Amino acid sequence: MSTLPQVGKVVQLFGVGCEGCGHFRGNFSVMSVVDDAITKLVLDPQEIHCEGVVDKQSFAPLTLQWNRELECWQAQCDGHPVVVNISGHYRGSGQVVA
Repeated sequence: MSTLPQVGKVVQLFGVGCEGCGHFRGNFSVMSVVDDAITKLVLDPQEIHCEGVVDKQSFAPLTLQWNRELECWQAQCDGHPVVVNISGHYRGSGQVVA
């Protein structure tokens, strides 16, 4: 069973499907964790690498939401939907905060 990251921890993300940057990867610091009916993480970008030309401000702050139906993390990158993978296989609702 995987757990959600703690506030202050740095996690690695990989995002796919953004119209602005195609895909991105980078390190993000966890600003908040909410594990209610909808699991959400708010992350502060630290170091980001994009396929396209997108600046760090497009990611600040990045809110991830667990989609129970698709069983994946999703975010909005400059208004475009993105599927996000968190290194360590963190899961959404029903999991315990570490």
